[in-house]
Amino acid sequence: MYKNRKMNEIILGLLVAVAMIVLTVLLNKYFATKLIAATILVAIAFIYVGFALKENTVPIIVFEIMVAVLFYFMALIGYSGKSSLIAFGIILHGFWDIFHHKALIVATDIPGYWPSFCLTIDLVYGAYLLYIFKKSYARN
Repeated sequence: MYKNRKMNEIILGLLVAVAMIVLTVLLNKYFATKLIAATILVAIAFIYVGFALKENTVPIIVFEIMVAVLFYFMALIGYSGKSSLIAFGIILHGFWDIFHHKALIVATDIPGYWPSFCLTIDLVYGAYLLYIFKKSYARN
């Protein structure tokens, strides 16, 4: 049962990642991919702040806010400089997801399905962005 549930989380993560890629391509007609990616990095970073606000201690909330601010600055620096920093930030966020799995390193109370689901999205979407940004650097 556990293996089936994990597989479902990964498959759903893949589907969401593909949807995000398609949405990024479609929105690219109106917004730069770099802006879309930076916005997503900031949004996913602050999801854990939302989780932390639900029945967690003040030190955990403060810690999640500090980490979210670090991701925010990665997005900001990546947006104003080298875009690949945004892609690396999204991939790094995937590892942040794993640190929350069964309170491995971080004890924020999160849904059990979240780490593998979100890790899958972050790795796939981050790899896509890394490819796109490297490709655009090669053209310039």
